[in-house]
Amino acid sequence: MSLGIYSEKKKRWSKVLNNVNFSLNQNEFLGVVGESGSGKTILANSILKLMPKNSKLFSGSILFNDKNILKLSENQVREIRGRDISIIFQDPMSSLHPLLTVKEQITEILLAHGIYKRSKAVEVALNLLKDVKIDQPELVLSKYPFMLSGGIRQRVMIAIAISCNPKVVIADEPTTALDVTVQKDILDLIKAFKKRLNFSLILISHDLGVIWENTDRVVVMYCGRIVESGKTKDVLRNPLHPYTFGLLSSMPRRINNKLEIVKGIKGSILSLDEFPNDTCPFLPRCDFATKRCNEPISLEPVDNDRFVACFNKAAFK
Repeated sequence: MSLGIYSEKKKRWSKVLNNVNFSLNQNEFLGVVGESGSGKTILANSILKLMPKNSKLFSGSILFNDKNILKLSENQVREIRGRDISIIFQDPMSSLHPLLTVKEQITEILLAHGIYKRSKAVEVALNLLKDVKIDQPELVLSKYPFMLSGGIRQRVMIAIAISCNPKVVIADEPTTALDVTVQKDILDLIKAFKKRLNFSLILISHDLGVIWENTDRVVVMYCGRIVESGKTKDVLRNPLHPYTFGLLSSMPRRINNKLEIVKGIKGSILSLDEFPNDTCPFLPRCDFATKRCNEPISLEPVDNDRFVACFNKAAFK
């Protein structure tokens, strides 16, 4: 896929994604990492053509089974959503329909894709709740989202996401606002279903620890662009972009029995419009910048399956 997207705010169009280009292999576990505002969520939504109304595509394509999703009609995309590609949103409370029971929400997608008749769909919905380890699944089927805890709502979202045996699942910050124990349970559940159903998985997170422990390959995003990508262990053991290096340096570490941040990244993310000539968007925050960093930069191959957008990648080794 390759994407460029504009978003309108206060009657002004701004770039939110620029030349975001990557592939997803069959049965791969891909991580997408970056701080808030880096473009991770709009990327996730764009894959299923769920861009906000104030956004528009200015370049790119998303190829799935030799079809460009961005060129398909809404009806054609609906046939793909949920059945071939599904998404676990970061906030199940706002993603689940508040006026439909859990049973109605799971059976709706099964019926919409013509997989089961209604009587069988209810049975499948119950089994899905058992699969995601929900206690008293018969009772939960009759509940509305507001009646459930955050952890149970997220399990319902997982049940919906896997209900049609998809080829690709996107998990967008699936453990947001959950306590640590529940976070681990949710991630373990997603990994178990990936292994069982053999789907490709895109895990979007700001947590490098989660990315390290779970993914095969990682894409590092900053300010709507990919700045580095490669095998997860290679990228996080030996970062070649100063932003990746900064993220790793910002991770809390235990010092004198206390969790402390060793070094944060100075400044904050700017708009892509601040860099009209495709210069590095990390330039104003970079401690390793040179004069050449004012020139346009693109993602370039370093070695097999390793890419980086940096002129000075050897400076901080």
